[in-house]
Amino acid sequence: MLRKCVIAITLISAVILLCSLAFYFLYWPKLQQRNAALIAYILEESALSYKKDYDAYPTGSGTEIVASLLGKNTRNKSYLRPEFRSFLDDKGYVSDSWNRPFRFDSQSDGSFKLRSAGPNGVFDDGDDLTSANAQK
Repeated sequence: MLRKCVIAITLISAVILLCSLAFYFLYWPKLQQRNAALIAYILEESALSYKKDYDAYPTGSGTEIVASLLGKNTRNKSYLRPEFRSFLDDKGYVSDSWNRPFRFDSQSDGSFKLRSAGPNGVFDDGDDLTSANAQK
């Protein structure tokens, strides 16, 4: 009887291990990419809300833009939920799913696009992520 329990526990453990490995290698990378794209989307949408109130996008460095969206503005109004702070590192930079800072790309209309360097950490190659990836 004890031997059957040991065999059953071993088989269950093996199944759990295989499922965990499949999740880690197949699903987790896609989840990280989706998360990075959603962070960019949330920030860009928050900047649009800011523009409706101020008739201009927040300006400055990435950390200054984020600070403005978190309430460091003349109205002390936050355009991002407080939970968004979990995406900031200790210096106030917005971090992607790989704990690397996003790059803020200025646009001609005064807005910005956030760009994650993606899994490989190199900007301007095929695996970069932007808010456009959140809508796929």
